[in-house]
Amino acid sequence: MYNNNKRYSKNFPDPLASRETKMSNDYGMKYAKAIENQWGKIQDEQSLYKKRARNFERNRDYANGVQDTNIYKQILTSLDPNNGDGSLVNLDYTPVPILPKFARIVVNKILSRSPYPNLEAIDPISTSAKNAQKQRIMNQVQLKEQLKQVKDMTGGLVLDQDPDSLPDSVEEAEIFLDTNIKTDAEVAGQIATNLTLEWNDFSDNIYRRCIQDLVSCGMAVVKRDNDPNYGIKTSYVDPVKFIHSSTDDPNFSDLVYAGHIRTISIQELKRIAGDELDEDQYKKIAEKSKSHNSDYNKMNQVYYDDTLGRNVYGYEEYMVDVLDFEFISVDCMYFEEKENQYGNTGFFYEGFEYKEKSGKGVYERTPHKMEISSVYGGMLILDCDYLINYGLKSNVPRNMHDVTRARMSYSVVATNLRDSMPKSMVESCIGFADMLQITHLKIQQSIAKAKPDGLIIDIEGLENVQLGKGGELQPLELHDIYEQTGVFYYRSKNAEGGFQGAPIQQIPNSIRNINELITLYNHYLGMIRDTTGINEMMDASTPKGDTLVGVQQQAIAAGNNATYDITNASTILFKQVCQDIVRCLQIIPPDSLLMEIYKNAIGRENMDALSSFSDLPMYNFGVIIKKDMEDQEKVYLEQNIQQSLAQREIDLEDAMAIRSLKDINQAERLLIVRRKKRMKEQQEAAQQNSQMQAQQAQQAQQAASQAEQQRMQLEFQIEQQKMQMKTQMEIQLEEVRHQYRKEIELIRAQATLGFKTDDQDFREKLEVFKETKKDDRVKKQAEEQAKLIDKRKGKQPFDISII
Repeated sequence: MYNNNKRYSKNFPDPLASRETKMSNDYGMKYAKAIENQWGKIQDEQSLYKKRARNFERNRDYANGVQDTNIYKQILTSLDPNNGDGSLVNLDYTPVPILPKFARIVVNKILSRSPYPNLEAIDPISTSAKNAQKQRIMNQVQLKEQLKQVKDMTGGLVLDQDPDSLPDSVEEAEIFLDTNIKTDAEVAGQIATNLTLEWNDFSDNIYRRCIQDLVSCGMAVVKRDNDPNYGIKTSYVDPVKFIHSSTDDPNFSDLVYAGHIRTISIQELKRIAGDELDEDQYKKIAEKSKSHNSDYNKMNQVYYDDTLGRNVYGYEEYMVDVLDFEFISVDCMYFEEKENQYGNTGFFYEGFEYKEKSGKGVYERTPHKMEISSVYGGMLILDCDYLINYGLKSNVPRNMHDVTRARMSYSVVATNLRDSMPKSMVESCIGFADMLQITHLKIQQSIAKAKPDGLIIDIEGLENVQLGKGGELQPLELHDIYEQTGVFYYRSKNAEGGFQGAPIQQIPNSIRNINELITLYNHYLGMIRDTTGINEMMDASTPKGDTLVGVQQQAIAAGNNATYDITNASTILFKQVCQDIVRCLQIIPPDSLLMEIYKNAIGRENMDALSSFSDLPMYNFGVIIKKDMEDQEKVYLEQNIQQSLAQREIDLEDAMAIRSLKDINQAERLLIVRRKKRMKEQQEAAQQNSQMQAQQAQQAQQAASQAEQQRMQLEFQIEQQKMQMKTQMEIQLEEVRHQYRKEIELIRAQATLGFKTDDQDFREKLEVFKETKKDDRVKKQAEEQAKLIDKRKGKQPFDISII
């Protein structure tokens, strides 16, 4: 603790002072007061701090659509503020939420492409190891078929990698080797970095608020703390409360000092300060800050808490403003080159407070110095000038290959920075938003002043209208009849006898200047679009089905170019935070509780590979921020995938592998490689199919030929069998015939030999019979002739029956 009891110069203390002097509280108080004098009191309306705070708060009001409406009331009533017609009293002065819409579009567009860190070790040892591993995999890809044969022969026992898991071609291998070849330290660093971001809820909370600040304020700030209780902690810093040294670098890489105003309770201050302040000093702090707290009665309240075992004071709930600051200063580290008695030369560390030895020694001594950057910091309690926790910052992350440089714990980016003052997208549109709001109010005023449908009444034409016995009607009575019945009575002739027109004419309803005001409203809306670069295609407010694809792409590209400074600043901020986290991971004390927590979270081997380097130099990591594809890129990629699937140029597995990639270039390259691979497979399959068809045709022809030969052989065999059967049948028939002939001959022989005597007798009897018959026939002929003769002679009648 240091109490400011004397006036300090507005200038910064001597930067060339010794390290011991810089570590003193007096030096820290001088530096803190110089910062306060440069930015002014936070309550002073004319201070630099307050001016920038008002600018940022105004931008945030416009970005949220809650800006002050008094300016619109003053402008609308400035012409005649005392004799107004009262139409402005009942207007709705709620701001038109146009700027909030455009701010949300930009914020959501950036957040939709979720960034993630990709760690690459860029030191020579890691680069050589990765190149060797890449070359080894490329050789395995080229020898993939031979490795498969070896796997089939040995069962994969002699191979350290399954050849089936290797890419199929050199082109496909080049795509995956860009991101998939990681050393153990790279894998461990990437896992630990993502885990730290997740523990701090960075992507869902801090990063979103930073993007909103970039859009509305043009600046975003993140602070890193190596908290003994919370580990590596990233916290959001409100740009309104951030102070820094003068710079025109939008990445704030040349800052000399930085800090921010914190509003904390006295109870939290006690936890931070520890024993540096006593209770009387805390009471003085409460006295100074009680004007910021509404409850004055707690100032003198005190009671004993048995749980805490101490007195609890009512003012511990009071909130106080403290300046948490840090600055970079250059210190000289001395070495001495000394020759020993054996003639060898060595370098010996002599510390920061080196004094060259007077006189000449026995051996020659030559001093050398190395300038290194050191970070000092502390907390100044404002309005009380108490300085606590001041000193040399420990656990400062450094580049292991350039230990002379150090970074402060703030990661800051800005857009359109000039004279340390950023200009945001919202600030560029405030004038147009005001005019648009005024135009909107004028439209309301015109509507409020609009008159209903009216009548033009000529009283002269309605006088002395005769209605017979009823007498005359007055103009008001005629008007009542017209309103109630719609019938209108009037006198068509005037007093001179001439004809006159209808004395009542209708006035149609109309809103004065409404079309001009709507045109003016659209004009200022177009001006906001031109300023922000967010056109209709980008926010999809007026999509048209007949719009050409090329026109849409050009409009979206124009919007992306207009918001590139915000997108680029967000990427740089994410990269700075990840770089800080990686360097802090490398310097975690090996025996600390935090190291045990990380070992339990990601594994001991990973943390050992990341932070234990007794034999090798510590890895020098380069952080590359990767982002998901844009929605338009996803649409085009999906269209190509669906077209390739429809034409069967890729498989479903290829589509899943392509969709898993987050980089559009890698995804398109992989799609090309897989399409070529698939088309080659289809050509080979077609060739194999044609070969199979040719073989099948040849086999069918051979089968038909064989069947024809078999048929002919079968027919030949059948013919042979028929001939054999015919021959056998003929032989059998001949045998039967021969047998029959033999039997006939035998019968004939037997008959010839057995009936020879009977035959002679038969012949003799036949001769006798023949002779007898011949005699009978001759005798009968003779008798007949005798009868004929007698008949001719008439001796006997003629017998007709004989005739």
